[in-house]
Amino acid sequence: MATAVDPAPVALIEDLAQDGRGIARAAGKVMFIEGALPGERVQYRLVKRRAHFDEARIGKILEASPDRVEPRCAHFGLCGGCSLQHMDPQSQLLAKQRQLLDVLHRTGGAVPLKVLPPLQGPVWGYRRRARLGVKYVHRKQRVLAGFRERLSPYLADLSTCEVLVPALRTLPADLAALVGGMDMREQVPQVEVAVADACIALVFRVMAEPGERDLARLRAFALRQGVQVHLQTGGPDTVRPLDPVMPLEYRLLGENIRFQPTDFVQVNADINSRMVELALELLQPAAGHAVLDLFCGLGNFSLPLARRSRTLTGVEGDAGLITRARHNAEA
Repeated sequence: MATAVDPAPVALIEDLAQDGRGIARAAGKVMFIEGALPGERVQYRLVKRRAHFDEARIGKILEASPDRVEPRCAHFGLCGGCSLQHMDPQSQLLAKQRQLLDVLHRTGGAVPLKVLPPLQGPVWGYRRRARLGVKYVHRKQRVLAGFRERLSPYLADLSTCEVLVPALRTLPADLAALVGGMDMREQVPQVEVAVADACIALVFRVMAEPGERDLARLRAFALRQGVQVHLQTGGPDTVRPLDPVMPLEYRLLGENIRFQPTDFVQVNADINSRMVELALELLQPAAGHAVLDLFCGLGNFSLPLARRSRTLTGVEGDAGLITRARHNAEA
């Protein structure tokens, strides 16, 4: 005799969490639903119950949001590098703005007198800094390279990345092929990416010194891909170029900002320029002004501001960044 099948539960998505999950309520309890957008009615599958909230995954979309778009990346949903590719970019900006204003109000009671229009730049192919995990998976008998899976500690099985600069779009597959052919394929846990105006640096974290055959493979890879290869055997102070390299630097409003391949730089070069331009426009520094730049890093904001003010004091907790900021100022 046939038995009735309980229909999948349905929820109305009320808001968006900071990690990109939809927020709904079921029986008075908050629920985070992976893949759902505000305004949608969806069927969902419960994944985990917790004391104060539940977690679920989207099943079927009964009423779609007008903000929903087709994700561009074939790995979206599995890869944890991006969380909102299924949402229109303009709507993403507005959602993030609402979240920021909500946090300011909830935690500090702050209500801004004026909210400036959000800065906008390239949606794809913009990322110039990244850290990719690398792992030889015995069960699959091959190397994976890329970002972690969404809400998981495991590496996602990637072939491309749509947000890395165009020259590095196929880097996950390229790294997997390279490391998979190395003798020390199980001793390369990560590769860090740093893109300058005139060159690209890849920092290979290695758990032992590469042998001659692996060094030859790395050199051939660098030549083929048009990148600089650096090796890192320990902490940041152990990073060294495999061969002589060009210095890494980017041009910003007339200043040359030089940096090391593991230094922090803003990941989106276009947005970075717009931020600095906006800071200059809003602050209107003049010859009689003294400016304080907290968390100044390499001098990204400091140098353009110093050109237009009497004095500038930069404060930074990383001694290496201060050293390079001084060099940039002297240059």
